[in-house]
Amino acid sequence: MIRTLEFLVRLLILALPLYLILGLGISLLPMQIATGNQSRWVLDNMGFRTQQDGAFIAVEDNVKPPFYFYLNDDCTGWKSMLFLFALIFAVPGVMMSRRLWGLAAGIPVIWAGNIARVVAVVVSERVYGLETAMLIHDYLWQIGLIVLVLTIWTIWLSWVRREQRKHTLLGRLKSLLLGAR
Repeated sequence: MIRTLEFLVRLLILALPLYLILGLGISLLPMQIATGNQSRWVLDNMGFRTQQDGAFIAVEDNVKPPFYFYLNDDCTGWKSMLFLFALIFAVPGVMMSRRLWGLAAGIPVIWAGNIARVVAVVVSERVYGLETAMLIHDYLWQIGLIVLVLTIWTIWLSWVRREQRKHTLLGRLKSLLLGAR
């Protein structure tokens, strides 16, 4: 009960940077441009013609008129990455190295998932139209990124717990062996 309460309090405190970034209106334009560059690379390799001006993207094919869209701050996946950070650092009693391993493994997966989200929205717009693309963007992928973050965290948490049990068992075994001398 106490550890759960500690986790929740830490999670709330670690969520404060979200409100700080939103409240101060900090520009995430470099992340927006990087998201655009990598999304364009995937789309170009899928056969689309793309152009980029900052965070504005134009996608063309030989079938429909161009699709223009703007990658705003939320299109970068920064909230998902911050949430993973908060989840990992809110867990009490974990060594810093294990937390950093969790972030080092999890952040690139979230980044890739976010690029897949942008690409999927563009492809769905090209194939099924804007209404379907917006439905996928507004609902399916938001839920998808939440599930992705929680899955990464759950995998990390089970790895941490397994490592802690292994370390505890080795310590007990060592003390038993050394105590038997």
